[in-house]
Amino acid sequence: MKPALLLASFLLFCNATMAQAGEPTSPDAGTSSSEAQRTNLFRTILRDEAHMWTNPFRHGSYSSHTFSKYVLPFTLITGGLIASDHRTSNLLPNTSDQARWSLRVSQVGAPYTIAGIAAAYLLVGKLGGHPKAEETGILGLEAVAHSQLITLGLKYITRRERPFDFHAKGGGGTAFWKGGDSFPSGHASGSFALATVLAYEYGRDHHWIPYVTYGLATLVAASRFSGEKHWLSDLFVGSTTGFLIGRYVYKHHHDPGVETGIRARLKKVTPEFNLGLRGFSAQWNLGRHA
Repeated sequence: MKPALLLASFLLFCNATMAQAGEPTSPDAGTSSSEAQRTNLFRTILRDEAHMWTNPFRHGSYSSHTFSKYVLPFTLITGGLIASDHRTSNLLPNTSDQARWSLRVSQVGAPYTIAGIAAAYLLVGKLGGHPKAEETGILGLEAVAHSQLITLGLKYITRRERPFDFHAKGGGGTAFWKGGDSFPSGHASGSFALATVLAYEYGRDHHWIPYVTYGLATLVAASRFSGEKHWLSDLFVGSTTGFLIGRYVYKHHHDPGVETGIRARLKKVTPEFNLGLRGFSAQWNLGRHA
């Protein structure tokens, strides 16, 4: 149980404090345009990445509200899952067919797949003149990049063996520091990072979108569990990390002007009615010459 407690304590420094970053902290946060975001994307990623890693070591990150709402529950759940990983990993039959089909499903959440989805939003938004889609692509790419960088860093630190390899060797303990790369799940982290950006961008106007995006992200995480690629705690920490990263990126870089521009264009789409000698006619004014 000692490794579980040690790792849970470490993770509250590396992940849970990002949850308190709900409001922009930099002077220009939340006001940058899509053009500026795209031009400075690489610099923004580096700056935010440094902030995410150093934020846990800042005294102001640990208010009583943050600790009770995020850090404590996250630590307790993570420690409990790590302690029970051996039992939960044996809940499924773990047959070769199960693993094969699960890994096929999990490709939906592969880094190149979700990065491609975000890039598609960026391309469609840029070529079609849809600033909201363009911003979604930019923020999605940033969130995916952060999710992979942070999970890779944690994988290198924890060196946890994957369930299939661990069981094949008949190992004991919690599988940490055995030379593997299981903890946390990069598929889960990336999927939830992009899902969170999509949910925040479009969930207000389309209430079904968060259910679909988080549902698909959960399916990806579950497939990694049934494919014996990850322990349950890997998936919880990966999913939580992805959600917090997606939330952080949106809260700090969403441009409110995107929403204002869409509503302004929609107001121009008004119906016009005409009544003359030849009868009644109706048409839509698209505001092209307004």
